[in-house]
Amino acid sequence: MKTKQSMDLFGEALKSFSQGNKVKFYLKDGSGKLFRLDLGRYFRKTNQLSKWEKKLIALSYGDILDIGCGTGNYIPLLSKHGKVLGIDISPKIIDIAKKNGCRFCKVADIFTFPTIKKYDTITFLGNNLGIGGTVNRTKRLLKKLSILLKKDGQILAIVRRLPHKKYVKVEIEPIWNQKVGPKFGWIHFNTDFLSDLFEQAGFRLKVLQGNQHSCLLRIVKK
Repeated sequence: MKTKQSMDLFGEALKSFSQGNKVKFYLKDGSGKLFRLDLGRYFRKTNQLSKWEKKLIALSYGDILDIGCGTGNYIPLLSKHGKVLGIDISPKIIDIAKKNGCRFCKVADIFTFPTIKKYDTITFLGNNLGIGGTVNRTKRLLKKLSILLKKDGQILAIVRRLPHKKYVKVEIEPIWNQKVGPKFGWIHFNTDFLSDLFEQAGFRLKVLQGNQHSCLLRIVKK
């Protein structure tokens, strides 16, 4: 599960990167292995996006909720297809988005996000469907999405593909500029198991595009 504190170090790193500081940002897993996270990907232009990202954006429509919007770099493109609101748990990250001219974003935690408004499209880019961190919290997330989604709405997500296990939970520690942020949990799913979870929550999942590493999903209510 993401926390404001763990994401705020990420926000510091993104702000510093946008100002020309190229200090590397790392994520450390429970085994102690370090993975470098390319901060530049959060400032990409349209021609630098993957074909799946472009496809997801093209499929979006109506009232759109972008969960985990980060620096807001997808929002101008999504805005061509509907009225967009981006949310992220970190005030520091949302501050970057707003300074980049992204007006349609706010600080919010999806688990406590108000449910008065309904959406035609809910998007999860950057493998953000794993934000629950556990199976039970993911079930809670799916129930929340069901409430937020209009009757004929859709969820669009790009997720990492897990071939052999039902799911893998990981505990991640962010590291940047000699600072270590609080650990947070993340979860990766086997597509079939994820489909079962959505089925239990009243959804139907379809893989639109995929390879051995990741896939683009479209999820609708039954």
